[in-house]
Amino acid sequence: MLIAERLETIGLKMQEEQSNLREALKERSLMRVSDIEVEGMDRRIYNHCLNKTELRHIVGGSRPTFNKLIDRAVSEGVIAEPILQNRSHLFTRQHCNDLIDFFGLSRYSDKFEPTCILFQNHKGGTGKSTTAITLAEATALDLDTNANVLLIDLDPQGSSSKDLIQTNEDEEDYYLTMADLLCCDYEDGDVANLIDNGVDFSDIVLATPFSTHLPNLDVISAFPSDEKFSDKYMTLPEDSKEVLLSKLANTVMPILKEKYDIIIIDLPPQDSPITWSANEAADCLFIPITPHTYDYASTTNYMLSLSARLKQLPSKGQQIKWAKLMVVNHTPKSLPEKQIVDKLLRAVGSDMFTSHIAHSTAFIAAAEAGRGVLDVAKSEELCPKGQYDLAIDSVKLAYSQFINEIKAVSGK
Repeated sequence: MLIAERLETIGLKMQEEQSNLREALKERSLMRVSDIEVEGMDRRIYNHCLNKTELRHIVGGSRPTFNKLIDRAVSEGVIAEPILQNRSHLFTRQHCNDLIDFFGLSRYSDKFEPTCILFQNHKGGTGKSTTAITLAEATALDLDTNANVLLIDLDPQGSSSKDLIQTNEDEEDYYLTMADLLCCDYEDGDVANLIDNGVDFSDIVLATPFSTHLPNLDVISAFPSDEKFSDKYMTLPEDSKEVLLSKLANTVMPILKEKYDIIIIDLPPQDSPITWSANEAADCLFIPITPHTYDYASTTNYMLSLSARLKQLPSKGQQIKWAKLMVVNHTPKSLPEKQIVDKLLRAVGSDMFTSHIAHSTAFIAAAEAGRGVLDVAKSEELCPKGQYDLAIDSVKLAYSQFINEIKAVSGK
């Protein structure tokens, strides 16, 4: 048997054994069971609860008035009863989200247009996915901004976003990815079947995201079979290639922006049709870089190739409002890293975030627990307290600059 035939046989057998997206998500969910129970509550949900005093400081008003409003919200069915722990009343993020309109608080969409931000770098291992997840969660947790956030994973080989997803084993729903939505005109898959049965494409798009432990953060996951997007693109005639390449920008993104304010797309570290499609749909480009010599050289090449690629897109990249670099995985006490950061500041100038995300074992500990770093409480002692503070403080500063840069180009 020829090697090519042998490899095909092995591949087909492996395909038979391969889990589908639904099974893979269930498996990851089951792996976390021993970690999520804290007095009957998902540990991540528990860690993000606010007590009555913390919530009142956000809402404002006197204690008696606030207490009356909470009692009224419960009696009118706006929120469920707060969780009683010892003598404290705990409000989950679902409580907080339900109370926004009740208290007359403003939402992001009242003042700002929806924005799509790509997180990309052709250099793997830069912390791109971790940064995307961290800033997506930070945005969703911001009770001053009150934005609806969507994280889209476009890396077929990546699995980091799956830790955020909540699945129900009893549900028999379709499990779709962005590649499924974009390729539906060229394959007889689940999306095409739904359309043939009278389901509107926009309804399919809005039903694709998975919910997470935060009520205003949803996720569209990726799966290895999503490589099909590039495969189909390469086989199409030139006019159809442009249609496929523009479908995310022209059809899917407008639908998603009806519901979501901040859409973060985590791209694979490659130059491929799926990344071209995402760049065609982007409003902003976020480029994380680790301050190491090799990463600097790789990112330099990436910036030059990205510039050439944008010029080849149908839009020529003219819709992109900003492209900025942020230093991540940074150890400020490292002299070689300081020198790289200085080099970046000289070269990039105002197109570089002045805040950075620190290198910290807290990110590793959070990932091992199947969570984002913001889902971890200091009291859990999953890492040294100094490392926890280092991570959280740097994320807060980075997020503050990140969201302000988005608001600066998104005002109504």
